[in-house]
Amino acid sequence: MRNYGYKVCYKRQGSYKWRVYVVTNTYDFALWHVRWYEREPPKHRNTGKAIENAVWDVFPIKTLAEYKRRWRGCPF
Repeated sequence: MRNYGYKVCYKRQGSYKWRVYVVTNTYDFALWHVRWYEREPPKHRNTGKAIENAVWDVFPIKTLAEYKRRWRGCPF
């Protein structure tokens, strides 16, 4: 399996859908994001409310198509 990067996702309590919050290149940086978000919940991008009672996890980006789609909106 090729390493295309990692996505940090969250799932609110009672929900079954994982939502992507940030995409990173390294697994260590993705774990750092998870630890940070569990300690200080970030704000939702659209509503501005804090994302509380969420479960955070790291998932690998498995395909080249997903990699291109995820990094398409990257501001860097």
